[in-house]
Amino acid sequence: MTVRRSAFALLCAAAVVVTVFPTSPARAEITTNEITWLPCGPIECGKILVPITKGLNGSKTFSLSLYRRKATSGPSPRTLLLLPDREYGPDARTLSEKAPLTFGTAITKFNVISIAPRGAIDAVMPVGNETNIGTLDMADDVEAVRTSLDTKKVSIIGWGSGATTAAALIMQNPTKVQAAVLDTPIDPSTSLVKQASQHIAATTLGVRTAMRWCASHLACTMNANVAKELDLLKTNIRLERVDPSITFQAVARAATRTIVDGHTQELFASITAANSGDSKPLLTLAGTAPIAVNAYGRCADVSRADAKRIATAHAAVKPYKFTIGSEAALYAFCAELTESARPIGSLKPAALATGARVLVNIARGDQVTAPSVARAMAKKMKWTYKSVYANRHLVVGHDNATTVAAMKFLAAK
Repeated sequence: MTVRRSAFALLCAAAVVVTVFPTSPARAEITTNEITWLPCGPIECGKILVPITKGLNGSKTFSLSLYRRKATSGPSPRTLLLLPDREYGPDARTLSEKAPLTFGTAITKFNVISIAPRGAIDAVMPVGNETNIGTLDMADDVEAVRTSLDTKKVSIIGWGSGATTAAALIMQNPTKVQAAVLDTPIDPSTSLVKQASQHIAATTLGVRTAMRWCASHLACTMNANVAKELDLLKTNIRLERVDPSITFQAVARAATRTIVDGHTQELFASITAANSGDSKPLLTLAGTAPIAVNAYGRCADVSRADAKRIATAHAAVKPYKFTIGSEAALYAFCAELTESARPIGSLKPAALATGARVLVNIARGDQVTAPSVARAMAKKMKWTYKSVYANRHLVVGHDNATTVAAMKFLAAK
């Protein structure tokens, strides 16, 4: 999620492997079955208590934060729920606060409510239930919010894990959603093991695309010979000519924080600096290695057995020069955590979910989620699918044409 970035990209948080978001105000009251909204800067903040496990008698509850921006134009405004990704892009509060900047005047015709995802700092899970942050649990949270708002139908925009949550909600409760825009979802009704190979292929393509970009742009510090400079980095790592914290895993993390946001230049500039004796820029981009808490969301959606298969598949990849992400390490943590109570993959969509008013967006050069996965889900569900010529992860709110089209889709009768 630097001053050189575009206005839209300023909304992104710098750390992509940490599962916490900026602290929300503590002034909003907590109620059990309704939401009390209080002034919160340019927006309103609210909280609601929701059960950790829906339908379980005696289930503990936790406080879920909401952020609202009321409609300022148009008659009979609809309710639009914004579901952020757990790792990439703006947090829930930022989505509401920056809505007019991100989405333009079209957003003023909606009552906009952002919902913090489980595990975020504004939706902290009780001790002992930290891993209960799966997609199906978050879909239940969204439905609890809709019920508390006393709204028969809502519109939704979801990003990444938020988009997958929206997809699961629509598959289970299609009559509760007016229209939805899903930015880069995975398919909650298909095994993640089956999807893993496609995500690995997307990562490999992302590396090759980044290298081609550098080779064709004089502004890239490695333009003269990208492959040669990357080989030099490998040699410097092997001969310990760079800081010992710079490893192939660190380069993969740095790639996640740059290429994924559409800022390839920053990665190659930091590698050039490391080869020239200054390791600090690359270390800054790499950040710290992931720990078990960073894997909670992934592990909540898969069984331990499937997580092991996914980790093994990622670990077996022989990267072309370098890779992107820490999936092998993250899924390996699942073996140390509580077995998932509600893995996705076996979800059976309701009949009415087929043909629902859903637009699925994704970048053709997405390095995190394979476009083929989103395309196959849209085709199976008979939802509208549109890929975007972009080399980044997440596009709604970043690509202007895509954002305008998304708002038009939601506003249509």
